[in-house]
Amino acid sequence: MKRLLNVHEAPIIVFTILVIVLFSIISPDFFQFDNIRLILDQNISMFIVAIGMTMVILLGGMDLSVGSVLAVTATSVGLFLSHGIHPWIAAFMGIVIGVLCGMVNGYFIAVRKIPDIIVTLATMYIFRGIAVGISGGTWMTNFPDGFRYFGQGTLLGLSFPLLTAILLIGIFIYLLKFTRMGRRIYAIGGNGSAAKLAGISVAKSKFMVYVLTGLLVGVASVIFASKVGSVQASTAGNSLSFEVMAAVLIGGGSIFGGIGTVAGTMLGVLFMGIIKNGLIISKVSPFWVDATTGFLIILAIVINTLQRIRQNKGKEGDLV
Repeated sequence: MKRLLNVHEAPIIVFTILVIVLFSIISPDFFQFDNIRLILDQNISMFIVAIGMTMVILLGGMDLSVGSVLAVTATSVGLFLSHGIHPWIAAFMGIVIGVLCGMVNGYFIAVRKIPDIIVTLATMYIFRGIAVGISGGTWMTNFPDGFRYFGQGTLLGLSFPLLTAILLIGIFIYLLKFTRMGRRIYAIGGNGSAAKLAGISVAKSKFMVYVLTGLLVGVASVIFASKVGSVQASTAGNSLSFEVMAAVLIGGGSIFGGIGTVAGTMLGVLFMGIIKNGLIISKVSPFWVDATTGFLIILAIVINTLQRIRQNKGKEGDLV
């Protein structure tokens, strides 16, 4: 039991189970297969974007622009489709645009060394403005049937978007845990100066993280546009940046960098999805959903913080 409690993701696992039990008692419709599948299905794009945000926060940075990147990418895909471009080519081009957005952020943050909050705050408005401009402020709709597969199709009897998310989660868990790049990201977030003295190219690592984040947002935007069936440039992904950052922190990440896991972040996304779904099923007024969600997020973060303090004290005691 002591070993289980020392697992990094232990608090969010326990908290998620308690919330599931609570909502299952309140509403018998909550813990049903169709509803669990709905929770996962509604949060696919958030799962994917949160992977990138995990890496950014591990570096000790932040990215306020991911929602706007999703908007400009999804809008671009809709524009390509409206001009008769093949769905697979349009999807690929959309992902490329996501990568280019990540490169813009990475260049100014890593190469020009402008603080990430300033760069991503600026690009948040720039990318959103571009999305609204190229769409003319109108809804992008009437996507061809072939495009629906990305957000609504199945493969081997399973949801294609869910399989895509699972594959990406597995890849980035491996990348962060078992590769040199992953170790460099943790090292830079833990102590950037020491990492630089150890010969790690901090600028290169930061640049790659923002590029990979752009790629992940690009994939998420294709799934989002396909699943919803329409894109409104001015509202798409409006609160996404703050939601995924909250998921990272709920999952045990530290805003100061160096602490966090992809698995923990995925639990954070799941936790937030469960709360929103459970409150709606429990017939809580929509006006109180955001307030209740915010309160539970704070509570989960406090519990994670207390666990880290306890673990640090335990390590100090072992050293003594």
